[in-house]
Amino acid sequence: MSTIDRHIWFRVIRGYALVMAVLLSVFSLMAFVNELDSVGRGTYGLGDAFLNVVLTVPSRMIELAPATAVLGSIIGLGEMASSHELIAMQALGTSPLRIGVSVTATGILLMIVVVGIQEWVAPSADQLAYTRRLQAITKPEALHTRQGFWSRDGRQFIRVHKVLPGRVLSDVEIYEFDEHDRLRLMTWAAQADPVDSDRWILMDVAQRTMGEEGVVSQQLASLPWAGSLTPAQVELLVLPADVLSRSTLSQYIAFLKKTGQDVARLEIRLWQQLTMPLSTLMMVLVAIPFVLGPLRKATVGKRILHGSLLGAAFHLGSHFMAHLGAIWHLSAPLTVLSPLAVLGGLTVWVYRRIQ
Repeated sequence: MSTIDRHIWFRVIRGYALVMAVLLSVFSLMAFVNELDSVGRGTYGLGDAFLNVVLTVPSRMIELAPATAVLGSIIGLGEMASSHELIAMQALGTSPLRIGVSVTATGILLMIVVVGIQEWVAPSADQLAYTRRLQAITKPEALHTRQGFWSRDGRQFIRVHKVLPGRVLSDVEIYEFDEHDRLRLMTWAAQADPVDSDRWILMDVAQRTMGEEGVVSQQLASLPWAGSLTPAQVELLVLPADVLSRSTLSQYIAFLKKTGQDVARLEIRLWQQLTMPLSTLMMVLVAIPFVLGPLRKATVGKRILHGSLLGAAFHLGSHFMAHLGAIWHLSAPLTVLSPLAVLGGLTVWVYRRIQ
């Protein structure tokens, strides 16, 4: 790694950090203002709203990654162009392609960071934010633990280990106590299939009844159950697709396909997650010829304006294609990759002009 490479990396990474700090501050403030509408509902207070915004910062960073890539690269390289460092490098024999390779290396680093946050940090933080917010607003008599979801209805206690796609409850335990707080009946079911919002069919059931004669056990293939779980409590068990990791979302889509349900929007969402790192890298690549080519003599403000317009156009175009693909049931890869193909073609066209 040469001194020139280190210098380019430092400038571009500093540009990334500056842009991310500004964008993250602005969008987090907007998210906090939106959360103020929910303050006062249930037990949801200002502290909860602030914590919700903090927990959703990782996913916000992922959404802002493409814009950060193009603006950070333009600002980093633009500073070097304004101080004539790029001209000096080219005078020393460093080609535009060589400069582009150094900038691309930082883009690959940013892409790796995006993948790490997207798969291991953002989903967990988003799920925690979602469940905390919903639980505070709806005030259900329920509790989330690492061992599952607990709910109480009078003298009946219910534990649900997890929820499967289609709102099927897995590993359900029901404990019923008598008026003397003694365990009277314990029911275990492998799963509970929903009939409607508060009625279920327990499958593969094992029951134990505690009485004066001792413990009586029985096995049942199925058992109707008018559960005490309210729709609000069930919502705590069912996480929206936006907070699922790529692997979990993929499993969910496979289940929905198996049951014959429409998965067009979810498939597009999955492909958007899969291609987000690639989108970030492409935005780095498209920024390089804009600084070394047509905008090399432009002011910093003009470069930032062009970068902002480019990022906004790509963002709006991607979302437009996503909605169009969901409505017309177009191929998810085609829907998501077509804006990237257009961006790649634009990059090649501009780069050829500076050769």
